[in-house]
Amino acid sequence: VSHHARRDLMRILNLSEEKVHVIHEAAPTGFQPLEDPIQRRQLRARYNLPDKFVLFVGTIEPRKNLKRLIRAVANLRKRGCDTQLVLVGPNGWLINGSLEKEIEALGLKEAVQNLGYVPQTDLPGIYSLATVFAFPSLYEGFGLPPLEAMACGTPVLTSENTAMAEVCGNAAWLIDPHHEEAIAEGLACLLQNRERREQMRQAGLARAQQYSWERTARETAVVYEKVLNGSLSK
Repeated sequence: VSHHARRDLMRILNLSEEKVHVIHEAAPTGFQPLEDPIQRRQLRARYNLPDKFVLFVGTIEPRKNLKRLIRAVANLRKRGCDTQLVLVGPNGWLINGSLEKEIEALGLKEAVQNLGYVPQTDLPGIYSLATVFAFPSLYEGFGLPPLEAMACGTPVLTSENTAMAEVCGNAAWLIDPHHEEAIAEGLACLLQNRERREQMRQAGLARAQQYSWERTARETAVVYEKVLNGSLSK
């Protein structure tokens, strides 16, 4: 699904280059900006979303690096930036209430909203309402949420030297995910600069259009055909 994952597979499983083919994913059909003001108001009211917020979407688990994201939000609030964070996604492994404890310890109970699972039909609208989408994950095979956010016109902050950097290219603000200071600085630059956000919104929309499930299907079919006709080693 990414050249980043391909390199890891080749290294860990000792596979030759011709054994591993990269075929990118795409955002689901229907992920696009929600422009209708009535629908936007209704969705904001349904989930009690603030006027301005940072959004994370994904399974809640350690590799998503949410503790550092939460600490970055705490850092911004100490500087006087009234940052609100909204988390969307089901709990994964090794959580056991640790995230809630971190939020409480940092005094962020009023600043962090965990929506849990949200129907996919509502996700494009929630992405569209967010001021910035933050995805500081430590590792992904592809990293679909940043692409979904870009398809919905939301500026993206994500991790450098990962599959997400490959997927997003220059259309995302890339940070070192191991340092909450870097996450905080990136968020501050986006939250406080409307012109920069608009530039990244347009770049993200253009980038997302480069990916489609039709393209994925075509490239998959080509690999299957090469295997079947013997021009590619099985």
